[in-house]
Amino acid sequence: MLRRASSRVVALAQQRIMSQRGVSSSLIKFEEEDASANSKQEFLKKFEPIGGTLAPPEFPSNFVPKEAAGEEEKAGVTPDKLKFNFFMPHSTVFKGENVDLVLMPAVTGDFGVMPGHVPTVAELRPGLVTVHKELDKDVEKYFVSGGFAFVHEDSTADVCAVEAVPVSDLDPEAVKAGLQEYTAKLASVQAKGDDYEIAAAQVGVEVYSAMNAAVGN
Repeated sequence: MLRRASSRVVALAQQRIMSQRGVSSSLIKFEEEDASANSKQEFLKKFEPIGGTLAPPEFPSNFVPKEAAGEEEKAGVTPDKLKFNFFMPHSTVFKGENVDLVLMPAVTGDFGVMPGHVPTVAELRPGLVTVHKELDKDVEKYFVSGGFAFVHEDSTADVCAVEAVPVSDLDPEAVKAGLQEYTAKLASVQAKGDDYEIAAAQVGVEVYSAMNAAVGN
């Protein structure tokens, strides 16, 4: 099973948070809402005698959902935990998991995501996604063949990977054998000049090299 896990991975591989509003601004808003409501009532009283069989008119504000109580107090506050989702085409690793930190292998370099991270979209290269449910205490590591990461302004993050396996499922001996195989294959096909075979071998070398580094951590 460990050998199949590494082989499957190789095959598939081929802004700012709003600032908190003050009490004074909230008070002004409530006063404006009261004034607006009074104006509507005055208008409807004047409309009723001349409206006849017409239904009373609707106002644009009738179709705007009211803000949840206490939303002003919550705006701009960074939560203690990052809400993390981790998806593959055939399964879900995490959904709505509250974590402290997620480390990701982007093509531009590794980066970490914590609550309050700026919105980001990153392409992932073969490597480790390390999930710290509790910082440096409860940690899970997954090897991904590639994919994309999305970090949102509400302190949620999504990883969408083509394939991912727990690092514990990787067989170090199978990984070393695969790396040797693809390294030899790359040297062989480069002499033939077949671009497709060269590209496939390069992907194999890249993924097995990343896996080899992962099982060594």
